[in-house]
Amino acid sequence: MTLRTDDCFRRRRWSWSLHEPLLVTVMVAAAVLNFGVNGVEYAIQLHLMQLGTNATLIGAIGSGIAAMMLVGAFAAARLSDHVPVGACICTGFMFLCICVVPMLFAYRPGMPGGASYALVFASNSVMGLPFPIIDALLLGFVYAKAPASMQGRIAVTLTVPAQALSAFSSATAGTLLPALGFRGTVAVYLAALASSTAIVLCSARIRRIPRADKWGAAQL
Repeated sequence: MTLRTDDCFRRRRWSWSLHEPLLVTVMVAAAVLNFGVNGVEYAIQLHLMQLGTNATLIGAIGSGIAAMMLVGAFAAARLSDHVPVGACICTGFMFLCICVVPMLFAYRPGMPGGASYALVFASNSVMGLPFPIIDALLLGFVYAKAPASMQGRIAVTLTVPAQALSAFSSATAGTLLPALGFRGTVAVYLAALASSTAIVLCSARIRRIPRADKWGAAQL
């Protein structure tokens, strides 16, 4: 009897999420975004391994983006009280696309390997800045407006679909690198990031999310 009740609750939880246009938009945009971002990370690591780059330098790639995520976490606490959430989220998605663009100019013929690595390291590091901001502002709004019965459960309905495509990031990076090279592979993932940005920008519901102090009058 308990199992049947839990199963009904799970179906009700998914049904509620899939009938909320904003949540569906977030699921799709986040899934495509995560695919693109993780794909870039795998492409960088696999390419550096292919070049025989020092293991410490390869590991530093992850350290750089982690450090900027920490900076973004501190910034997120202040931004929600001063800027409209929707505008900040849209800016964050566009910022991620801008961060990847310089990588298209790395590892060109005649460009020193050290300069290419520095360019990729800097571009990849600053990609970490908007992640905590997007998560805090967007998920904060969703949790604030979700029914009490969904609290503690809604994270599953958002994170599982958002992570679904990420499982294929490493495989696609390994497939694309031999065929397209580093810059071509990055271009493919940049297209994914641009697609997720377009989804967010085209969503009036996301664009209109106000500051945290005005969430009471806003609708999910």
